[in-house]
Amino acid sequence: MAVMKKKKKGQIGEITMSSTSDVAFLLLIFFIVTTIFAAEQGLTLVLPGKQKEETTIKVKESNIATLFVQADNAITLDKKPIVINNIQRSIEDRLLANSKLVVVLKVHPDADYGMMVACLDELRLAQANKVSLKTAEK
Repeated sequence: MAVMKKKKKGQIGEITMSSTSDVAFLLLIFFIVTTIFAAEQGLTLVLPGKQKEETTIKVKESNIATLFVQADNAITLDKKPIVINNIQRSIEDRLLANSKLVVVLKVHPDADYGMMVACLDELRLAQANKVSLKTAEK
């Protein structure tokens, strides 16, 4: 007669946790290295180069168009109210009549930044290459 021996159940082995932190740090480093960070985008403006000596250029009053953004975001072109959608057409017409036109964009410090950007976009669409930015006094 054969006697069957009952097998003893052995203890379950422990799982070592020492390498878990290493794997976590390796994953963290991998994701940090492979993540693409968004570059902050700003306005692209071509600024004039450095002048050797300070020179003042006088421009005739007839060659200047003043675009003013007031504190309440109202826009005027040469002290006449204008809607932002009409800036492009008005400047295009003035550029056709006078190719030496310089547009001065004055922005009140309390005006929205978006209004200045919208005005610059309209001037770019009108192909006004001579634009001067100025901050208006409060």
